[in-house]
Amino acid sequence: MVIKKRQILWDWTNSSGPGNPGVPDKLNQVPFGNNSPVASVINWNAWVPPELNGRVPFRPMVRVLESTQGNDWAMIQNSNAPIILYFNEPERAGITPERASDIWRQQMLPLRKNKGKKLGSPAVASDDQGRQWIEKFMSLVGNDKPDYLCLHYYSQNADEAIKYLQTMHGKWPNLKVMVTEIACIDRNYQNVLNFTVKICNWMDSQDWIFEYGLFDFQRKVADGFVSPAAQLMDANGNFTELGKIYVNQQPMKLPGQAIASLAASGAVHTAKGNGVQAIANVSKLTATTALGPDKQNALDAHNNKRRAKGLQPLAWDNQLEQNALAYAQHLAQIGKLEHSSGDARPNQGENLAWASASSTPLLMSANMWLAEEKNYHGEPIGQGDFGSYGHYTQCMWKSTTKVGMASAKDAKGGVYVVGRYSPPGNWTGQKPY
Repeated sequence: MVIKKRQILWDWTNSSGPGNPGVPDKLNQVPFGNNSPVASVINWNAWVPPELNGRVPFRPMVRVLESTQGNDWAMIQNSNAPIILYFNEPERAGITPERASDIWRQQMLPLRKNKGKKLGSPAVASDDQGRQWIEKFMSLVGNDKPDYLCLHYYSQNADEAIKYLQTMHGKWPNLKVMVTEIACIDRNYQNVLNFTVKICNWMDSQDWIFEYGLFDFQRKVADGFVSPAAQLMDANGNFTELGKIYVNQQPMKLPGQAIASLAASGAVHTAKGNGVQAIANVSKLTATTALGPDKQNALDAHNNKRRAKGLQPLAWDNQLEQNALAYAQHLAQIGKLEHSSGDARPNQGENLAWASASSTPLLMSANMWLAEEKNYHGEPIGQGDFGSYGHYTQCMWKSTTKVGMASAKDAKGGVYVVGRYSPPGNWTGQKPY
């Protein structure tokens, strides 16, 4: 099943108009449809790009003060769009939170009350000025908050982007988030690719992120702040390699390389009654003796990390491997990383990964899971950012004694990897060691 979250930030100059020939036909490079990750289109205006032709929802925007009156406001009032966005970086346009909250009550809230529209918050920049502005606005609107928290983020570091989005969501956890602009500003193309693949795959995996838009589809670099290396469209309107990856691939992967994607986290287990008893009641599984190189190297990677923490080594288990293989084949068939239900794997923990290609998929996945060590700071399971460390803690769970891993390829050569662990780890409220 395709995750539909990606916005096309379609610059207004792409649409034909007086004195502007545009490149409207270039929107046809987007693979609209049920199998596309594209969810909506934004052009920072109230008017719909004619070339969109209703293929996905349009998100009209009340971008500036001038948009709250005249023809722009008439288009907003008459729009059949289900979601209306409000103010683009108002703190940089001289709009105070007080003025914005007054207009919110006078003009925006009636759209929700009388027309059933859902409303996006003003989208602020990620600097101190922007954060202070949106905090003040949210305080002023009180119980009449937006339906979506809209955010912008530009940097060179995907981990910093993730931390910022998590922090802002944590301030208003009841609101879904729309990241209506995000991009890497590094001038090195490989760094841009690394950032983009990581952040997009991560946002696809977060239930609280409703949609996000990579900046942006236009024929020239917007300004000196954004990176020419991050352009999604060339001067002729053709999508760049990065633009094609964004609209076509899910999970996204680096060109010509094996890039791994993780499921949102390792599986969490909630004990019923006595959690220790729940873990201990495990049927005996059949162990194996001779392993191929990839299996042995993946097992060694686990045990080297465990040894460093004073933990008992894991043993490879044939039955766990067979169970992992069956589920990897299922994932390859449906083309999506998603955890199996606990009932489908009794007494087994689970880690998942995906790669565009790999000659050693098990070792690659084990190394990726174990690399999450840097994100784990000793907190009990369920605290902190479990999505960033849960695979590691399953690998390192003190009472886990056995592991089995397997991989399966999809029709395009992508590799799905499943790790099964027994007894399972990641029990809520407990620590791995």
